Amino acid sequence: MADKPSLLIIGNSNVGKSSITKLLLPNPKKFKGKTGKQPGSTLLIKPTTLSQMPYDILDLPGFGYMKSPSRRREEHIKKQLVVHIEKHHKEYFFGLVVINILRIEDELKKYHFQNQITIPLTFELIKFLKEFDIPLLVVLNKIDKISVFDKKRIISLFINSAKDYGLNLIHVNERIDNDRSKTPYLEFSALKKTNLDKLKRTINTHLKN
Repeated sequence: MADKPSLLIIGNSNVGKSSITKLLLPNPKKFKGKTGKQPGSTLLIKPTTLSQMPYDILDLPGFGYMKSPSRRREEHIKKQLVVHIEKHHKEYFFGLVVINILRIEDELKKYHFQNQITIPLTFELIKFLKEFDIPLLVVLNKIDKISVFDKKRIISLFINSAKDYGLNLIHVNERIDNDRSKTPYLEFSALKKTNLDKLKRTINTHLKN
């Protein structure tokens, strides 16, 4: 790992992690990173690092992110991810958990409402990262794809469901400094660059702490 502090960007496939990484770079148009990456059997950790940036960016897959039906392969990647976080968690000054807001209802229906003995993968990931005291921001991406009414309804459902797993999600504007019991979230659109300035300010604030 590099000497500079690292920003962790984590989430399932096709949630916009690569697009957000690109938007955080000094010259986004020159970014050659791939989007829509298809993971292999080994978790390759390669940071995005530029000399003019004060931090590196690590883009990692989330839990249960694979489209492949191979459960064994999925568990193998998950184990590698856990080992990586356990080994390198102190190098992350901040973490972005990127979520596709369009998938929230389906995930909660499958893992929360229809099956009470499971935990939604997003909540499992957040709880796992919080165990290592990594400051987090939940980025609800692709808000440009839904109406204002549906956005409010889905976010309310998300927040209320999270409480059942001991997670207190609040809007980033409401965050109380140094209160790690609360996890802030930000409505975002990588396509429209909605709240990009707020995202950058939040990252820089944690970088200085």
